[in-house]
Amino acid sequence: METLTQTLSTQARRAVLASGDIAPDQVQPCDLRTIGGIDKVRLAPLVTASEAFTRGFSQTLNSRLGLTCETALRSSEQIPCRTFLEKTGSSYLVLLQLGTQGDIALLQIDSMLLFPVVDRLLGGSGGPSDLSREVTEIEDQIAKEFVRLICQELQVAWQTFSISVSMGGRPRPAQLHKLFSANDNGLVFSFSVNMPSSGGDFQLMLPVASLGAFLGTNTISGPELSRKGTMSVRLSDKLLGTTFGIELTLLGGKVPAIDLLNLSVGKILQLGVSVRTPAMLKIEGQDSFQAVPVRSGYHRGAQLLDRLPQSQPETRTTT
Repeated sequence: METLTQTLSTQARRAVLASGDIAPDQVQPCDLRTIGGIDKVRLAPLVTASEAFTRGFSQTLNSRLGLTCETALRSSEQIPCRTFLEKTGSSYLVLLQLGTQGDIALLQIDSMLLFPVVDRLLGGSGGPSDLSREVTEIEDQIAKEFVRLICQELQVAWQTFSISVSMGGRPRPAQLHKLFSANDNGLVFSFSVNMPSSGGDFQLMLPVASLGAFLGTNTISGPELSRKGTMSVRLSDKLLGTTFGIELTLLGGKVPAIDLLNLSVGKILQLGVSVRTPAMLKIEGQDSFQAVPVRSGYHRGAQLLDRLPQSQPETRTTT
């Protein structure tokens, strides 16, 4: 019996043959779990360069602004842009211009870092601060100088990618929702800055649409990315709502014919298989997991033990 995977593959190949644009052997299986994601190996050079940024930035803050501090890259993660925006609160936000193709990034400076830096540059002690208000006009000018240094050191760290970095404007909330739609994902770098008596974090979010030059590919704008490289939310939701037939099968059992002939309601049939032998969970006929039967409330279920290697669909040859 032909499996769902084989059916979809066959349909895809027929569609390709009909279009005449791509050879059938170029059709690759699609894993819906990785749609919109970027492989860590491809991101490694960018992560390494961003780690180098921290060393240069600490030195620049000391030499240019007289701030003794230590900067470190705390984390890098891929998350939806809207998730990032929901966590910004009253932080200081600035758009950064990347390259000459209109690509952007969003810089967020936490209040715990911003106000001690501003206070130190105004001649204060730069001690810890619990302020969470909007900056004044004077504070904004000083904060922008801090942002310019971030841009300068990012450009130095990213010089292997030939990416220019410059400070843009401070976006309004309504503008942010236009720039970053609900479907956009981004790569977020989180940096920490520790000064003698205070410290805090700042984050840099690079939308997927702005990562082309970093990944060794041509930069693709947001609308082009939507058409070429991502799946629409409506289609992905529809696919994720698709149902698949499953079965839990115990393999290897052998039963004498006499036992089958004498079967009746209430009898126990000895299968000749150890109770420790896991069953096989099949999804649309494909062996997918080793599992054991369990109960979940009033429903039967399967507790997964181990994922099975996926075999390639058989190909048919015609003569």
